Amino acid sequence: MSSFRQMEQRNINAEIALMEWNPTLDLIALATVTGEVLLHRLSWHKVWSIPSVSTKDKTVLVTALAWRPDGKILAYAYDNGKITLCDVENSEAVHLLDVHCGVTSLAWVHCMQLKDDEYRPIYTDRSKEFLQRHFTLSKGYGTGSNKSDEVADDFKRMKGQKDLNILAIGMETGAVHLHAFGMFPTGYIEVYIKPESQKKVRVISIAMSQDFRLLVVMLETKDDDDNYSYFYRSYYVSLIYDCMEEIKIVSLKFGQISSLLSYLSSTIRAISEAWEDILLEIDTKLHNYAHQKHSLSEGSISDDFLELLMFGHPSDSLEKFLMHDLTESGLKKFGHSIELSYSNIQKLVLKRLQNVSVSLFYHLNELRGMAMWTEQFGPIGLEESLVHKAVLATGSFLLKATEIQQVIDNSMKNFKAFFRWLYSVILRLSDETVPYEISKLTQQDLNFVAEFLKENFTIEYDDNKKTTVKLERVAQYLKKEDLAYPAISNRNPWVKFLKDNPCVMESGLIFPNYPEKSLVTLFADLRKVIDSAVKGPWTVLYDTVRMQSSYCIGKKINVQSLPAISHIFCTTTGYLYTAVTNSKPPCSHFYVIREKATAGKPSVVEAIGVSFEHLQSPSTSTSAKFSILDLKFYNKDMLTVLLVEEVEADRSFPVLLQFCIKPLLSELKAVSSAAAHFSLQDDVPVLDASSFVEKGNHKRLESTKALKVAVSGSRKVSCILLSSRRQVRIFEMDVEEEDEEEETELEESIMKDEKSIQKSPIGNRAEQTDGIAK
Repeated sequence: MSSFRQMEQRNINAEIALMEWNPTLDLIALATVTGEVLLHRLSWHKVWSIPSVSTKDKTVLVTALAWRPDGKILAYAYDNGKITLCDVENSEAVHLLDVHCGVTSLAWVHCMQLKDDEYRPIYTDRSKEFLQRHFTLSKGYGTGSNKSDEVADDFKRMKGQKDLNILAIGMETGAVHLHAFGMFPTGYIEVYIKPESQKKVRVISIAMSQDFRLLVVMLETKDDDDNYSYFYRSYYVSLIYDCMEEIKIVSLKFGQISSLLSYLSSTIRAISEAWEDILLEIDTKLHNYAHQKHSLSEGSISDDFLELLMFGHPSDSLEKFLMHDLTESGLKKFGHSIELSYSNIQKLVLKRLQNVSVSLFYHLNELRGMAMWTEQFGPIGLEESLVHKAVLATGSFLLKATEIQQVIDNSMKNFKAFFRWLYSVILRLSDETVPYEISKLTQQDLNFVAEFLKENFTIEYDDNKKTTVKLERVAQYLKKEDLAYPAISNRNPWVKFLKDNPCVMESGLIFPNYPEKSLVTLFADLRKVIDSAVKGPWTVLYDTVRMQSSYCIGKKINVQSLPAISHIFCTTTGYLYTAVTNSKPPCSHFYVIREKATAGKPSVVEAIGVSFEHLQSPSTSTSAKFSILDLKFYNKDMLTVLLVEEVEADRSFPVLLQFCIKPLLSELKAVSSAAAHFSLQDDVPVLDASSFVEKGNHKRLESTKALKVAVSGSRKVSCILLSSRRQVRIFEMDVEEEDEEEETELEESIMKDEKSIQKSPIGNRAEQTDGIAK
């Protein structure tokens, strides 16, 4: 016999739609009806909240929650198809998925421990021996502090994931997507009932066995006459079980690659922030000067600057521009800002962009090696040719990063010579003493200035153009468009050699160079190529999945009637259990279904209906009428059932029941898989299980109306959501009998509080605010 005690009753400032307990920590995740995600402790202290992404034009709802088995990552899905994996510590988005259709359910399953003779170590990651660590980006654009524990390789929070786990995603379109570790696309399954009947099918619940061989899908169908039907369907997934080690290795490698891609994206964003638009200000000033020259027909600005360089005397218009528009202080500001900006960009390119690209190149080559091992990794669909394209794309990206470095070096050299020359001219025009280190211009410096003017000031004036000069060469690499001024590589003998010998380029050993593409464009191309390279298992699994069984729960219902559903896997017996109500709660009974997948044999499905028609009332010890509101598996032996007791026509009380399913196992009936239209309602007997309920295992919840229940067998707690959706009651399960007196006193105190709150609306609001603060 087990008993339970009420610990807390808390108010919430928003209506709750979903609740999910953390499997290892004293945390519960909540989703509100407005699309907000909350995280609370068992004491109901709010840890963090993620605001809704809804807008004035569109409401976006959270449709499913799931915890990674270790409890460190929470997955939440929106009805627009976007899924976020967030860190439990700080709510930071670790990974984003987009399935491009409404998500209806999530289930995160981990692999049960394999026996020593079943474990096959075929790969050891030795990247730490060859690659340097990449610390998180700092605001100062430096290399980061060695005290930081967060490195690029763990951006996806995959550290410590020794056993494979899979996130199963059920969708509105009747499809199920599987992602290893929540990120790596492992495969998909499309569910069809009967294509000729033109039924709309959607997944309402999913579950997977911990050996990944059995996938159970609960479906809702809608026909042309708007009638709803509900189905239990199972699939045998052989690929994941047969290639578990290979999928785990490739998935972890994908996690490292994906982390590095995220790091590169952050670095490119940091480069864009480090770049300042100071040069655009100079361009604007020079363009305005060119406009004045063009309106007076006095030649171009390049003529004025070249005349000043050759003869040392500026024209009247150039002197006015230098003294009044550009000014000495303005030139100093420009020079300092450009040097600082380019210096920061150089650090990011050299110490982050290039080094991380090298790490990415290493991991992709390891993935290519796996793809070449066709005997081991061939069954999961890795293609060496696709991975090789990703390797070459990484090399092209690395070449572009090197090109930016060269552009900055050349620009810095020319800018310094040009600004020093202009500064000396302004000082002479101001009749000020020119410092010796500035006035001493060598012939090489003059050549730099002449080359700079020739390269940047010879553009013809055009009213339709924003600028007449092209001083800035770095910003174009940070835009998703072709380069306006590609780097000239005709003088490079290596480029000439490749043009003269195309067979060398076709060998697959040379990284292709794309002079016209920007860094951002090449990065986008790199992500696409990598996505294609890792999609091998995605299509292979679809071809290997086999349907096991299909049974109807309720058919041709004229209104949508979503049943309450819960799943659990028993590691001891290998059975996957499903509890599902016969219709939308409140309802009369539910079914317990169990199925076990065995290689080479047809699956065995057993089921029994369960009703509490003659259950004794916990307060009067007489039989009463009970209906089922919700149910959840507490553990493999216990089912937590939320009932409603009809006392009178207008009076009812919720009842919390801990129901042991062990006695039911001998009552389970084998379900025929041969029948084409097998219906649980018609062919499975319904057992009155009142006699199986132990005394004291159910309890009436006074002075309230309940709606849903969420349970955690590992934490031995349950959370009941009241019908207002703004209040919850927390119960401690399996408590000692001597605590019953304290429990009674707590209940009486809560009942008094509730009565006083009902009398005072102001007091109600105050208690809600106080509950949130606590």
